[in-house]
Amino acid sequence: MDQQFLLSKRYGVVTGAASGIGRATALHLAEIGATLTLIDLDAEGLTSVAVQIEAAGRTTPHIVVTDICDETEVKIAVQAAFTHLGSIDFLVNCAGILRRTSFLEIETEEWDLVMNINLRAQYIFCREVLRHMKDSGRGVIVNVASLAGRTSSVLGGAHYTTAKHALVGLSRHLAREFAPHGIRVNAFCPGATLTPMVQTTTSQEEIDHVTAVTPRGCMADPMEQAHVIGFLVSDASANIIGACIDSNGGALMV
Repeated sequence: MDQQFLLSKRYGVVTGAASGIGRATALHLAEIGATLTLIDLDAEGLTSVAVQIEAAGRTTPHIVVTDICDETEVKIAVQAAFTHLGSIDFLVNCAGILRRTSFLEIETEEWDLVMNINLRAQYIFCREVLRHMKDSGRGVIVNVASLAGRTSSVLGGAHYTTAKHALVGLSRHLAREFAPHGIRVNAFCPGATLTPMVQTTTSQEEIDHVTAVTPRGCMADPMEQAHVIGFLVSDASANIIGACIDSNGGALMV
């Protein structure tokens, strides 16, 4: 493999690493050489990922169990990552939840939960990590948004769509503000992906609908999305700044 695609001697943080795209991303980034701190609230899931990475002969990741809705915990987690790794070269914000409640039935508590996990947490992680990256004069951030952040989707409610649109906007602003400091920020917008989260919230009829309107004819596998994230983290994408990268099988709206 071309060296510019590899992440040897790169140190980074992946949030939401216990399952879905976050888990696949952790496995892929470790496979191409990165040393990782993995963050999630699911301790068992994090341990499982760490064991799988170690069994593959890669550097055992540092795991930090964190409630990403708690600002203090996020600050502690980022500092723990920096202390353990010695540097944070990249951050991949994969953490998120999916809620599909129709708009008139969304209670304020649910709205706040989705916004906190899908947007506020990413803002805090970016802010805390950027302090370190700005000091070092380099870094890469990939914020995992969604096809719903481009248009909308039957797979998510209005709160999900709103948070993902905002995350794209945040990413573009940070790209403009921090590019002069040697830091690249991009948003990644995966389309329908067969993650455990989607499988537990989506009926077979809905999966069939998404498949039918996707030119590729199927949902993505999480590892396919992880490969795109690996590219965005690597030097191979050095000229990509402030972009919103789609990976949706050709679907414009589901």
